[in-house]
Amino acid sequence: MKEIHYLLIILFLLSGMYVLTECMSLFYFSQAITALIVPVITVFYLVTCKRKIPYFTTFLILYSVAYLFTLIDVSEIHKFLTYYVSNLMFISAYIFLIYGVSKNIPFKGVVPRFNLTIIILILLNSYVLYNLWSNDFSSEYFFRELPDTIEKSPTEDAPLLRETMMSILLEFVYNLVVLVLLNVSFINYLYKENKRSMLLFIGSLCVVFSEVIQYAIFFPSDVIILNVICFLLILVGFLCFYLFAIHSIKKGELTFKTIQ
Repeated sequence: MKEIHYLLIILFLLSGMYVLTECMSLFYFSQAITALIVPVITVFYLVTCKRKIPYFTTFLILYSVAYLFTLIDVSEIHKFLTYYVSNLMFISAYIFLIYGVSKNIPFKGVVPRFNLTIIILILLNSYVLYNLWSNDFSSEYFFRELPDTIEKSPTEDAPLLRETMMSILLEFVYNLVVLVLLNVSFINYLYKENKRSMLLFIGSLCVVFSEVIQYAIFFPSDVIILNVICFLLILVGFLCFYLFAIHSIKKGELTFKTIQ
Protein backbone atom coordinates (compact mmCIF):
# COMPACT_ATOMS: atom_id res chain seq x y z
CA MET A 1 0.00 0.00 0.00
CA LYS A 2 1.31 3.44 -0.90
CA GLU A 3 2.13 5.84 1.93
CA ILE A 4 -0.57 8.29 0.83
CA HIS A 5 -3.17 5.57 1.39
CA TYR A 6 -2.32 5.41 5.10
CA LEU A 7 -2.77 9.16 5.38
CA LEU A 8 -6.12 9.00 3.61
CA ILE A 9 -7.31 6.27 6.01
CA ILE A 10 -6.31 8.36 9.04
CA LEU A 11 -8.03 11.47 7.63
CA PHE A 12 -11.14 9.42 6.82
CA LEU A 13 -11.31 8.15 10.41
CA LEU A 14 -10.87 11.67 11.77
CA SER A 15 -13.64 12.88 9.45
CA GLY A 16 -15.99 10.20 10.75
CA MET A 17 -15.17 11.13 14.36
CA TYR A 18 -15.73 14.80 13.56
CA VAL A 19 -19.17 14.23 12.05
CA LEU A 20 -20.13 12.04 15.02
CA THR A 21 -19.08 14.63 17.61
CA GLU A 22 -20.84 17.39 15.67
CA CYS A 23 -24.09 15.40 15.57
CA MET A 24 -23.79 14.83 19.31
CA SER A 25 -23.15 18.59 19.86
CA LEU A 26 -19.76 17.85 21.40
CA PHE A 27 -18.26 20.98 19.93
CA TYR A 28 -15.11 21.00 22.06
CA PHE A 29 -14.17 17.53 20.81
CA SER A 30 -15.02 18.38 17.20
CA GLN A 31 -12.84 21.47 17.49
CA ALA A 32 -10.04 19.32 18.90
CA ILE A 33 -10.36 16.93 15.94
CA THR A 34 -10.14 19.88 13.56
CA ALA A 35 -6.97 21.00 15.33
CA LEU A 36 -5.45 17.54 14.76
CA ILE A 37 -5.79 17.62 10.96
CA VAL A 38 -2.73 19.75 10.21
CA PRO A 39 -0.50 18.17 12.90
CA VAL A 40 -1.33 14.69 11.55
CA ILE A 41 -0.42 15.77 8.01
CA THR A 42 2.72 17.47 9.34
CA VAL A 43 3.93 14.39 11.20
CA PHE A 44 3.16 12.21 8.19
CA TYR A 45 5.09 14.61 5.93
CA LEU A 46 8.12 14.73 8.26
CA VAL A 47 8.24 10.94 8.64
CA THR A 48 7.58 9.81 5.07
CA CYS A 49 8.95 12.56 2.84
CA LYS A 50 12.63 12.09 2.07
CA ARG A 51 13.19 15.36 0.19
CA LYS A 52 11.64 17.97 2.44
CA ILE A 53 11.06 21.55 1.32
CA PRO A 54 12.40 23.91 4.04
CA TYR A 55 9.80 26.67 3.65
CA PHE A 56 6.94 24.17 3.47
CA THR A 57 8.21 22.30 6.53
CA THR A 58 8.33 25.58 8.46
CA PHE A 59 4.81 26.41 7.26
CA LEU A 60 3.39 23.10 8.48
CA ILE A 61 5.17 23.20 11.84
CA LEU A 62 4.10 26.77 12.63
CA TYR A 63 0.53 26.09 11.57
CA SER A 64 0.36 22.88 13.60
CA VAL A 65 1.74 24.49 16.75
CA ALA A 66 -0.66 27.43 16.36
CA TYR A 67 -3.64 25.07 16.03
CA LEU A 68 -2.60 23.02 19.06
CA PHE A 69 -1.87 26.20 21.00
CA THR A 70 -5.53 27.23 20.74
CA LEU A 71 -6.54 24.07 22.62
CA ILE A 72 -4.40 24.75 25.67
CA ASP A 73 -6.56 25.24 28.76
CA VAL A 74 -5.20 28.44 30.27
CA SER A 75 -6.47 30.87 32.83
CA GLU A 76 -8.78 33.69 31.84
CA ILE A 77 -5.88 36.15 32.08
CA HIS A 78 -3.84 34.33 29.43
CA LYS A 79 -6.62 33.57 26.93
CA PHE A 80 -6.22 36.96 25.31
CA LEU A 81 -2.46 36.34 24.93
CA THR A 82 -3.17 32.91 23.46
CA TYR A 83 -5.43 34.52 20.87
CA TYR A 84 -2.68 36.86 19.71
CA VAL A 85 0.15 34.32 19.78
CA SER A 86 -1.79 31.69 17.81
CA ASN A 87 -2.92 34.17 15.16
CA LEU A 88 0.58 35.60 14.78
CA MET A 89 1.85 32.05 14.24
CA PHE A 90 -0.83 31.45 11.60
CA ILE A 91 0.23 34.64 9.83
CA SER A 92 3.92 33.70 10.03
CA ALA A 93 3.15 30.24 8.61
CA TYR A 94 1.34 31.72 5.61
CA ILE A 95 4.17 34.21 5.02
CA PHE A 96 6.71 31.36 4.82
CA LEU A 97 4.53 29.58 2.25
CA ILE A 98 4.02 32.77 0.24
CA TYR A 99 7.76 33.42 0.24
CA GLY A 100 8.59 29.88 -0.84
CA VAL A 101 6.15 29.96 -3.75
CA SER A 102 6.77 33.52 -4.91
CA LYS A 103 10.57 33.22 -4.99
CA ASN A 104 10.27 30.81 -7.94
CA ILE A 105 8.04 33.16 -9.95
CA PRO A 106 9.87 35.56 -12.32
CA PHE A 107 7.56 38.52 -11.72
CA LYS A 108 9.36 40.69 -14.29
CA GLY A 109 8.19 38.33 -16.98
CA VAL A 110 4.86 37.34 -15.43
CA VAL A 111 3.46 40.80 -14.63
CA PRO A 112 3.51 42.11 -18.24
CA ARG A 113 2.01 38.84 -19.46
CA PHE A 114 -0.89 38.79 -16.96
CA ASN A 115 -1.13 42.50 -16.13
CA LEU A 116 -4.91 42.68 -16.62
CA THR A 117 -5.49 39.61 -14.46
CA ILE A 118 -3.27 41.00 -11.70
CA ILE A 119 -5.07 44.37 -11.78
CA ILE A 120 -8.44 42.62 -11.44
CA LEU A 121 -7.10 40.56 -8.52
CA ILE A 122 -5.86 43.69 -6.75
CA LEU A 123 -9.23 45.39 -7.19
CA LEU A 124 -11.12 42.34 -5.91
CA ASN A 125 -8.81 42.01 -2.92
CA SER A 126 -9.20 45.69 -2.09
CA TYR A 127 -12.98 45.36 -2.23
CA VAL A 128 -12.99 42.26 0.01
CA LEU A 129 -10.63 43.81 2.57
CA TYR A 130 -12.63 47.03 2.62
CA ASN A 131 -15.84 45.16 3.36
CA LEU A 132 -14.19 43.07 6.06
CA TRP A 133 -12.82 46.21 7.65
CA SER A 134 -15.99 48.28 7.52
CA ASN A 135 -18.73 45.72 8.01
CA ASP A 136 -20.27 45.65 11.47
CA PHE A 137 -20.68 41.88 11.66
CA SER A 138 -16.96 41.38 11.13
CA SER A 139 -16.22 43.38 14.26
CA GLU A 140 -18.35 40.95 16.25
CA TYR A 141 -16.48 38.06 14.65
CA PHE A 142 -13.16 39.37 15.97
CA PHE A 143 -14.22 38.58 19.54
CA ARG A 144 -16.13 35.35 19.01
CA GLU A 145 -13.55 33.37 21.01
CA LEU A 146 -12.91 36.00 23.67
CA PRO A 147 -16.29 37.24 24.94
CA ASP A 148 -15.33 36.94 28.60
CA THR A 149 -11.69 37.91 28.42
CA ILE A 150 -11.69 41.33 26.73
CA GLU A 151 -11.29 44.23 29.06
CA LYS A 152 -14.47 46.31 29.31
CA SER A 153 -14.93 49.99 29.89
CA PRO A 154 -16.35 50.83 33.33
CA THR A 155 -19.21 52.75 31.73
CA GLU A 156 -19.77 50.76 28.56
CA ASP A 157 -20.37 47.17 27.56
CA ALA A 158 -18.17 47.51 24.49
CA PRO A 159 -14.45 46.58 24.61
CA LEU A 160 -11.93 49.33 25.07
CA LEU A 161 -10.86 51.00 21.81
CA ARG A 162 -7.24 49.93 22.30
CA GLU A 163 -8.17 46.24 22.49
CA THR A 164 -10.67 46.55 19.68
CA MET A 165 -8.23 48.19 17.28
CA MET A 166 -5.52 45.66 18.09
CA SER A 167 -7.86 42.79 17.27
CA ILE A 168 -9.16 44.48 14.13
CA LEU A 169 -5.61 45.11 12.93
CA LEU A 170 -4.58 41.52 13.62
CA GLU A 171 -7.58 40.12 11.75
CA PHE A 172 -7.00 42.54 8.88
CA VAL A 173 -3.39 41.40 8.50
CA TYR A 174 -4.49 37.77 8.73
CA ASN A 175 -7.09 38.21 5.98
CA LEU A 176 -4.61 40.14 3.85
CA VAL A 177 -2.01 37.37 4.11
CA VAL A 178 -4.56 34.67 3.23
CA LEU A 179 -5.67 36.63 0.14
CA VAL A 180 -2.05 37.19 -0.89
CA LEU A 181 -1.46 33.43 -0.66
CA LEU A 182 -4.46 32.80 -2.90
CA ASN A 183 -3.26 35.36 -5.45
CA VAL A 184 0.33 34.12 -5.44
CA SER A 185 -0.80 30.51 -5.88
CA PHE A 186 -3.09 31.57 -8.73
CA ILE A 187 -0.31 33.51 -10.49
CA ASN A 188 1.99 30.54 -9.92
CA TYR A 189 -0.58 28.32 -11.64
CA LEU A 190 -0.94 30.73 -14.58
CA TYR A 191 2.84 30.74 -14.92
CA LYS A 192 3.54 27.01 -14.65
CA GLU A 193 0.24 25.38 -15.66
CA ASN A 194 1.10 21.98 -14.20
CA LYS A 195 -0.41 19.56 -11.70
CA ARG A 196 1.81 20.70 -8.85
CA SER A 197 0.84 24.36 -9.15
CA MET A 198 -2.81 23.37 -9.53
CA LEU A 199 -2.68 21.47 -6.22
CA LEU A 200 -1.27 24.53 -4.48
CA PHE A 201 -3.99 26.75 -5.94
CA ILE A 202 -6.80 24.34 -4.99
CA GLY A 203 -5.40 24.07 -1.46
CA SER A 204 -5.27 27.86 -1.12
CA LEU A 205 -8.80 28.16 -2.49
CA CYS A 206 -10.12 25.65 0.06
CA VAL A 207 -8.43 27.51 2.92
CA VAL A 208 -9.92 30.83 1.79
CA PHE A 209 -13.41 29.35 1.48
CA SER A 210 -13.09 27.85 4.97
CA GLU A 211 -12.25 31.32 6.28
CA VAL A 212 -15.27 32.79 4.49
CA ILE A 213 -17.56 30.22 6.11
CA GLN A 214 -16.14 31.02 9.53
CA TYR A 215 -17.03 34.66 8.94
CA ALA A 216 -20.62 33.62 8.29
CA ILE A 217 -20.97 31.64 11.53
CA PHE A 218 -19.71 31.76 15.09
CA PHE A 219 -17.52 28.67 15.10
CA PRO A 220 -18.39 26.20 16.53
CA SER A 221 -21.95 26.70 15.36
CA ASP A 222 -25.27 24.95 15.77
CA VAL A 223 -25.43 24.80 11.97
CA ILE A 224 -23.75 21.42 11.69
CA ILE A 225 -23.61 21.31 7.90
CA LEU A 226 -21.58 24.55 7.79
CA ASN A 227 -19.16 23.22 10.38
CA VAL A 228 -18.74 19.99 8.40
CA ILE A 229 -18.16 21.90 5.15
CA CYS A 230 -15.57 24.09 6.88
CA PHE A 231 -13.85 21.00 8.30
CA LEU A 232 -13.77 19.29 4.88
CA LEU A 233 -12.38 22.40 3.22
CA ILE A 234 -9.51 22.54 5.72
CA LEU A 235 -8.89 18.81 5.28
CA VAL A 236 -8.92 18.94 1.47
CA GLY A 237 -6.90 22.16 1.44
CA PHE A 238 -4.02 20.79 3.50
CA LEU A 239 -4.16 17.45 1.73
CA CYS A 240 -3.60 19.38 -1.51
CA PHE A 241 -0.74 21.26 0.16
CA TYR A 242 0.78 17.90 1.14
CA LEU A 243 0.43 16.53 -2.40
CA PHE A 244 1.96 19.75 -3.72
CA ALA A 245 5.00 19.25 -1.48
CA ILE A 246 5.59 15.56 -2.30
CA HIS A 247 4.92 15.93 -6.03
CA SER A 248 8.22 15.63 -7.85
CA ILE A 249 9.52 18.66 -9.71
CA LYS A 250 10.19 17.52 -13.24
CA LYS A 251 12.54 19.19 -15.67
CA GLY A 252 10.89 21.21 -18.38
CA GLU A 253 7.75 21.98 -16.43
CA LEU A 254 5.20 23.72 -18.59
CA THR A 255 5.20 27.49 -18.28
CA PHE A 256 3.90 30.28 -20.47
CA LYS A 257 7.43 30.58 -21.89
CA THR A 258 7.27 27.06 -23.33
CA ILE A 259 3.93 27.63 -25.10
CA GLN A 260 4.69 30.97 -26.71
